[in-house]
Amino acid sequence: MDGFDDFSKKLENAGKKLFKKTKEFADTTKLSIKLKDLEIDLENLFQQAGKKAFKGEDTKEVFDEITDLQGQIESLKAEIADAKDMKICPNCKSEMPKEAVACMKCGHKFE
Repeated sequence: MDGFDDFSKKLENAGKKLFKKTKEFADTTKLSIKLKDLEIDLENLFQQAGKKAFKGEDTKEVFDEITDLQGQIESLKAEIADAKDMKICPNCKSEMPKEAVACMKCGHKFE
């Protein structure tokens, strides 16, 4: 029965890993869709700012919205990276494994 028990444990572990990866994928997909929506909103705000600036209207309110949305986007990108067991370089914004001690793109050293 030991062989059967070992096989059963291996199958159970494989099932748990598959479930975890499927959940990570679903969570990452949901976050990616939300990110795309925010990026579309940001593009629309840039267009609004351009139109207001062209007309000589006050753009402060739109610029404040842009700044806020950019912060939301950066937070969401970090959340997506974390869900994928990755991290974001604060210097060049590249995504890399959490274990990295320096950025593979720009060389920035992590603390």
